[in-house]
Amino acid sequence: MSEPTCHPGPRLSQQETAVLVAYLSGLTMVASARRVGVGLGTAKQYLERVKRKYAAAGRPAHTKLDLAQRAVEDGLLPWTDRSPRRAG
Repeated sequence: MSEPTCHPGPRLSQQETAVLVAYLSGLTMVASARRVGVGLGTAKQYLERVKRKYAAAGRPAHTKLDLAQRAVEDGLLPWTDRSPRRAG
C-alpha cells in the first residue's frame, strides 16, 4: 500500500495539535495532558474540539483509530506500515 496523500486538514490550534499528537503517540490522556501542561479536563476538551473540527470538514473521526488516520493523512504523524489503514 502506498503512503496516503495529504488532505487539507481542519485548522487545529497549537494546543489541540499537541494533545492530539501526544495522545496518538501512545500516551494516556493523563500523560498527554501533563506533557502539554494542561489539566485532564482541558485535554479532553481539546480532543473533542478536534473531533468536531474533523466532522465539520466532512472527515469524521469518532475513535482513536479514526483520529490516527486523520493525523497521518494530514501529516501530523508519520505514515508507517504500522499506521492505521482503512479497510476495503
